[in-house]
Amino acid sequence: MATTTPPTAILGTLVDFTSRENWDKFFALRGTGDSFEWYAEWPNLRAPLLDLLGDRGAAAGAAQEILVPACGSSVLSEKLYDAGFCRVTNVDFSRVVVADMLRRHARARPEMRWRVMDMTDMQFADGSFDVILDKGGLDALMEPEAGTKLGIKYLNEVKRVMKSGGKFVCLTLAESHVLALLLSEFRFGWDMSIQAIASESSEKSAFQTFMVVMVKGKMGVAQTIKSSLDQSAEYCNMRQANAVIRALGNENIIRESYSSSVDVLLSLRDLQLGAIGDLKVIVPGRRRQFILGEQETSLYCYKAILLDAKKQTETFVYHCGVFIVPKARALEWLFCSSEGQWHVVESARAARLIMVFLDSRHANIDMDIIKKDLSPLVKDLEPGNPEEEAPIPFMMAGDGVKQRHTLQEK
Repeated sequence: MATTTPPTAILGTLVDFTSRENWDKFFALRGTGDSFEWYAEWPNLRAPLLDLLGDRGAAAGAAQEILVPACGSSVLSEKLYDAGFCRVTNVDFSRVVVADMLRRHARARPEMRWRVMDMTDMQFADGSFDVILDKGGLDALMEPEAGTKLGIKYLNEVKRVMKSGGKFVCLTLAESHVLALLLSEFRFGWDMSIQAIASESSEKSAFQTFMVVMVKGKMGVAQTIKSSLDQSAEYCNMRQANAVIRALGNENIIRESYSSSVDVLLSLRDLQLGAIGDLKVIVPGRRRQFILGEQETSLYCYKAILLDAKKQTETFVYHCGVFIVPKARALEWLFCSSEGQWHVVESARAARLIMVFLDSRHANIDMDIIKKDLSPLVKDLEPGNPEEEAPIPFMMAGDGVKQRHTLQEK
């Protein structure tokens, strides 16, 4: 039976939610055979979850591979198992709780699996799961003082181990910093919806739970987020819901701008998230302007253009190259017009060219510093090429494009 310990009391026992040692102590103090729910108990989750997961018959529900990261001692997995979803894999980095849960369920639920594992570095093959069901895991990682590093690392793992067409279900309090990360990280190529988890009117709590669902869709498309929160007043905390509604409204404006205009200036992170499709694949004739670099990840920012050669041939010298244009030459036809830029691509003999424009921000900066700053930024823009791992050359506009100079090979 789930404990009735209030969330505020539990918060006082854990100094750092990202500490393995703290969680081991927490579960050890609670003892064995106990269950604990942060929020949203099974009676409130049952209907929306089972409706989302679909048919629970042997041919459907039992065949779905479901991952529950940061499972803790919640009854969620056992309830899913008893409802017909037997292929459930639970992971938690606390050896104490995994050992306890394994003892409790090994005989009664033999198909359910338990693994001691860090959810930010999972040892599963790509595309292993149909559904990833997070109940408070992301919230625990996203302590405001810790920033977004662990959250981003975890969500990258979620995307990696999820099958094409799979679902990421995140049960969260939707605090502003957590919701902001979800909205940005699943902006491109995901169908996204959000609803409030209902509770009896007499049970309305300051800890309103939301179910955010992300389904892998078409890469490069920013879909409008679907929400029923404005119809939830009867059964949820509308103070929290209204804050989420405002955030969704702002996000949908951003998504509509990406969908309606090719002139929106993208960031490197946008490209990494799939704003223009799969960066590992060369798309002949693809050309997109973006900002390379940002605060906390590089010394400087740069205006840049990604260009995939119009004709893919076997005569390329490089599968990817970086071409630096100094400020003094940036307004020349060869570099400021799309026609001239395609001429540079052809002359550089690169399947993909990243053209980087220097401006007044980079005046009097040593070129070696510029190259060092750019090297990690362009790494994620390199197309996949399993047959050859050639270094990315840095070239620079000289007296003539065909007289290119390789400044550095990283």
